[in-house]
Parts: sequence; structure tokens; C-alpha cells
Amino acid sequence: MSLRPVLKRPYAVVLALVALVVGLVGTAPAQASVTTNPNATTWRVLVGEQSPDLAIQGMRFLPGEIWIDQGDSIKFLANAAEVHTVSFGTPPTPIRGIGDLLADAVPRVGGPVFDPTAPWTNSGILTTMPVPDFPTSTSYLQKFAARGDFTFFCLFHGEVMTLTVHVQAPNAAYPHTQAFYDAQAAAETAGIVAHGYGLWAATAAQATPTHVFVGAADGLTEVMRFIWQDDVVHLGQTVTFDLSADHMVVPHTVTFTTLMQHGMPVDSGTLLEAFVGGPSTFSVTFDQLGIWNYFCEFHDDMGMVGSVTVVP
Repeated sequence: MSLRPVLKRPYAVVLALVALVVGLVGTAPAQASVTTNPNATTWRVLVGEQSPDLAIQGMRFLPGEIWIDQGDSIKFLANAAEVHTVSFGTPPTPIRGIGDLLADAVPRVGGPVFDPTAPWTNSGILTTMPVPDFPTSTSYLQKFAARGDFTFFCLFHGEVMTLTVHVQAPNAAYPHTQAFYDAQAAAETAGIVAHGYGLWAATAAQATPTHVFVGAADGLTEVMRFIWQDDVVHLGQTVTFDLSADHMVVPHTVTFTTLMQHGMPVDSGTLLEAFVGGPSTFSVTFDQLGIWNYFCEFHDDMGMVGSVTVVP
């Protein structure tokens, strides 16, 4: 989700994103004594994945499970334009509006050494696409001084995007190397992107010029495109923009740049799946010839734009 439109468009239904993380907390045993490890290693974990054209956005930490030694650190690297967090514990702000979600997601909470006894630890927003006038980062570093198994999650994508960090004794043998995790990440990224393109193609096979799908998503990928994104219809025909291929409660809009009807710009407002209480379809009857461009206010930075050409 792009943060610029979120700030302009404070729809409460967008908060359904955070419902995925209600009750999701990291687990940790009692904190062990802090031990200095002279052989400490800094590991890399990728946060998110994407295709080169940004159309496919993955929802995974890579690796999703890692073994490190007490005293080691992990550098979390933003790997996608989609916004993510590295979070642990229970979000502190009761969710009553979009400001509450951002109040939890935006601040970096916790110090450079991970404290599993703290009620909330958060990286702030991680993304490769900076948002003007809004704080984001491309990396997040945490040192692990306590032994145990700790489960982190992304505040925006909840239980589908988690990472388990196993912290073992200082100087214990590692079951895998960074090179192993990097190779694993490359293979998984290729699979995630291929899966996304497959989801796109399967959705496109169901679309028609008068039935456009507004993105597509499952538990692994998000397709940040209108499907089809370039339509040709006849004067007087109605196009229905449909969110039913999106199963991840991802907000979208259908916002026309110049099309006016009844003296008002044509704009769907925020579309969300019906099961979270928001509208999931938007229909427009085209009574004017021309090429009418539109975009998603949340994901236009990723190329989620479309057009309807109306012919006689």
C-alpha cells in the first residue's frame, strides 16, 4: 500500500489490514544472560520480493527461518516497493482509524539489541521506494543477545509473512551459511514472481472489456495491476471494476483523471473485499467518447494504472 494516498484518504476500512495481526505475537523463553561473542556474525534477511516491473509483490521474509548464534546480528534489507515492517510483540495502539495503524507501523521502537521481554518492537516502514515527507528506511539492524526462538511478522501482512529466528549458544555450529540462505532466497524469489505472473494470467483469462479485475492477491503474492488495464468498449456500455480476485484485504481505488459525471470526478473511493465491510465492485457507464485514464491511488507508484477507450 502506498502511504501518500493513505494520508490523503483516511478510510477506516483500510484498517482491516491490521486485523491479520491481532493476537499474533512473537514467542520467547526467559531471557538468558547476555554473552559477548567475539566471533559474532551479521546475517542478511530480505524483506519482501518483487518483479522488475513492480507488478508482482511478494509477501515473505527470505529466509523465513534462520539459525544464528547468541551475539550475532541480523540486517533486514527492504527488497520491494511494497511497504513492510519487522515487528515483534503486540501492537500498542488500539485500532480505531488509519492514524492508529500508522502510529504502530511508522515509529522505530526498541534499541539496537533485540529485547524479547519488551511488549513491542518495530522496525518502522521498510521499502525500496521512498515516500516524500514520510519516514521510511531500507534496512534495519538487530543484535540478538538472548537465546531462544523468536517469531517476527509484518504489521501490514500479518500471519502470512513471518520469520522465525533461532538463537543458539555462542560459537555453536551453524546449520546453514549465508550463501545457503542467499541461494534459497534467489530460488524462492523466482518462484514467488512466477507464481504472481501465473495468478495474473489466470485472472486475465476471466476478465473482459466490461469486467475488469482490480488487482489480484493470494497468500503469497499481490498483482498490482488492473486486469485488463487497457480496455475498448462501445458508447453506453458499463464496465464493472471487481476486487473479487484479491484475497488479501489489499485496498485499491479506481480514480479517473479527467472523466466527470454529474459534475463530479469519477472515483470509486477505497475498495475492499465485502467480508470486511467495504465495497468490492465499482461500475461506470461510459456515455462520452474518448480515452479515459484511471489509476489506483494506493499503488500508482508501482504502475497500477489503466485506461478505457470508448468508441462509437
